[in-house]
Amino acid sequence: MRNNRLLFIAFAIVVTYFLGSCKKSSSSSDSTTSTDPNVFSGSISIYSSGNDTAMQRFLDGKYTTIGGNLTLATSEAIDYSKYFVNLKRITGNVLLYKIPNKNLSFLSTLRSVQGNLQISSCPELISFTGLSSLDTITSSVIVDKNPKFKNFAGLEQVLQVTGITANDNPLLESFSGLHNMTTTLGTITIRQNTNLTSLIGLTALTSIGGDLIIEGNPNFQGLTGLANLTEIKGEITLTSLPQLSSLANLIPVNDTITGISLFDCNKITNLQGLNNIPCLRKGISIVSCTSLESLSGLGKIDTIRGVAEFSKLQSLKSFDGLNNVKYITKDVRIAECNSLSGIQGFNSLDSIGGGFAVQDNAGLINFNGFSKVKVIKGKIEIVENESLSSLDGLDNLKNARSTLDIYYNPKLSGYCAIKALKLTGLAYINLNKFSPSWSQIQAGDCSR
Repeated sequence: MRNNRLLFIAFAIVVTYFLGSCKKSSSSSDSTTSTDPNVFSGSISIYSSGNDTAMQRFLDGKYTTIGGNLTLATSEAIDYSKYFVNLKRITGNVLLYKIPNKNLSFLSTLRSVQGNLQISSCPELISFTGLSSLDTITSSVIVDKNPKFKNFAGLEQVLQVTGITANDNPLLESFSGLHNMTTTLGTITIRQNTNLTSLIGLTALTSIGGDLIIEGNPNFQGLTGLANLTEIKGEITLTSLPQLSSLANLIPVNDTITGISLFDCNKITNLQGLNNIPCLRKGISIVSCTSLESLSGLGKIDTIRGVAEFSKLQSLKSFDGLNNVKYITKDVRIAECNSLSGIQGFNSLDSIGGGFAVQDNAGLINFNGFSKVKVIKGKIEIVENESLSSLDGLDNLKNARSTLDIYYNPKLSGYCAIKALKLTGLAYINLNKFSPSWSQIQAGDCSR
């Protein structure tokens, strides 16, 4: 018995020692792997020639990686090349702000940027020339307010980024340098680049993982350059592009577009190019496109899950092009479309999940073309339509689950089309040629 007890104690001692050794070994291993001798711990931020201590430490330590951000934000002439001869990788963002350099050759050994690569307000840079080894940008490329910047030369080896932003670069003429890039995982934003006329340089791009936003480029003529683009996984927003006349270059894009927004694109006459979209998850908004005559190009859409807004479209005569839309789940707004005489084109529309607002359409006479709509779940507003004489076309509207406002329509005298309507809210009908009460309309006293 005593021998057995001694054996047990000895065994316990051995096990305890073994477990302790394992724990110590594991801790030691973690300690050695957590400190990479090639990594400079922390960011390097230079705001004047007098604070180059961090750069000197980076050089003296023969580090190859900056374990944080690199910010060079001074207009002073600094010989950055002597400090970054060993630099291959940056784990954070790169911001180059107001530096006087004419190229980026001082980063010629850099291979990888794990954050954003941004150049802003750099007076002499015309491109990314000098980044001869760079092949990886994990986040976005941002080019902002650079007075001489012309193109993206220098980024030829980069095949994918999260996003591209080019804002307020008055001499930007193309995206050449990105001609091998196939994918952006996020949004492309292009704003206020006076000289830009197209998207030439994005020839290899097949997928945009977010939105395509092009705004305020006064000489932008078209989407030339997107020859291989097959998907946009977000919204298309085209704003203040007075020379844009066609969307035809988007024809190869498949059914992934989630929303359409056009504002102040006054040469667009139709929407051919958006032909492959069956559903808009975030709606459609077309405003102040004065030459738009037709919505042709939207014929595949059967559902709009957001707001449908059509405003200040002086040349639009009908909604032909939306003939297959069956459901609009939020508001429908039609305003200042003065060439409309009816609401033709909504041949299949069954219900509206939000409100229905028709305001200030000078040529609107009636609602012919809207005859299949049975349910409107939000507020109905029919206001300030100077030629509207009757509500004919709304005959099949049986349920309105909110309020009804009809006022300031100086020629409106016929309401019989809505006498069978079941209204859950209040009706406000006033200041029209004939303004009956809701009970009058229901009783059949609905026309003068």
